[in-house]
Amino acid sequence: MKFQCKRDKLKNAVARVEKVVSKQTTLPILSNILIKTEKGQLLLMATNLELAVKIKVSAKIDQEGSTTIPPRILSGFLNNIKDEVISCELLDGKFYIKSENHSIQIKTLSTKDFPIIPEIPEEPFLRIKATNLIKAISGVNISVARNDTRQELNGIYIDFKKEEIIMASTDSFRLSEVRVPIIKKSTNSKYFDYIENNGNIIVPIGFINEIQQLSGDEEVGLFVNENQIFLDGNYIQIVSQLVDGHYPDYKQIIPTDCDNQIYLDKDDLLEAVKIASLVTNSQNGEIKLSKNKNDKFITVTAQSVDLGENVSTVNILKNSEAEFEIFFNHRYLIEGLSCPLFVSDKIKMEFKEGKSPVLFKGVDDNFKEFSEFLYMVMPIIKE
Repeated sequence: MKFQCKRDKLKNAVARVEKVVSKQTTLPILSNILIKTEKGQLLLMATNLELAVKIKVSAKIDQEGSTTIPPRILSGFLNNIKDEVISCELLDGKFYIKSENHSIQIKTLSTKDFPIIPEIPEEPFLRIKATNLIKAISGVNISVARNDTRQELNGIYIDFKKEEIIMASTDSFRLSEVRVPIIKKSTNSKYFDYIENNGNIIVPIGFINEIQQLSGDEEVGLFVNENQIFLDGNYIQIVSQLVDGHYPDYKQIIPTDCDNQIYLDKDDLLEAVKIASLVTNSQNGEIKLSKNKNDKFITVTAQSVDLGENVSTVNILKNSEAEFEIFFNHRYLIEGLSCPLFVSDKIKMEFKEGKSPVLFKGVDDNFKEFSEFLYMVMPIIKE
């Protein structure tokens, strides 16, 4: 194997695949990345047996071949040199890298023990704009559970429809749902067969984190089989195992025909909640949103014996006769209201009487809902 390439391109590719490499493993080969030259392309691959990433790098290929090396040494070398072009060669089981002013030799492991990474199917089920997918992930990432004993809640639920995919996540305290349009005429008959027979999966957070690194100006293809999901981009391919389990029917807990609808300026509410968070009790981060019947504003309050108390008001944009007192964890409101999927500066706060979850939806200047994003928060129940 022998090739030449730009330092920056290889450095960036190594940084991407290095994140997938197993940090704790009894298999030494999983601590390495696979470097391969074939059909005039330079490929870098890594896997932890649950997630695999393959990246294409522009290079001048002089001789084809493959090897595996520790990414830490390679990335350290590339990060510490300034030379623009590097030459790499595999000789007698050792990987040599040379630049104008530097050289290094790295010991390798044979590729025969490196796990086989499944090939991406040539024809994807569908294609999606990467920008839309990245935005959607910014919404569902808020609510995904972390280290929950129910493994399905540690992943993202995806429901495939004819013209869109619906992504959802919940940690039992809040819920996010995002609708992502499919590129028109990008689907095929196999996709329609799939959604008729199955149509929904749970993907691990590792797969979602890799998608966030995509280039926003490309289109990506998606394909699903019984236990894997494949993503095919311009220069990157991602393969992930699916999460085994049944996602809870979250739609059952989303309130409908809500009695109370309050229209607010999103940034004004976010500002008030952030200020209230300064004096909240650190245990549950409790703040209160309240309104008297004839008020044209809501009141945001917080208090702590050790820190003090705060009172802020937020004007109501569209008047409501609702009267309420709701307690929230301030972090759930701050993280949700900060989401870029709230594309306008106006939101609707919607809920039923009693101990109902509270919905937050974006609205336009005429107070019409944007249907692409829904954020729901469970209130703190006071006994």
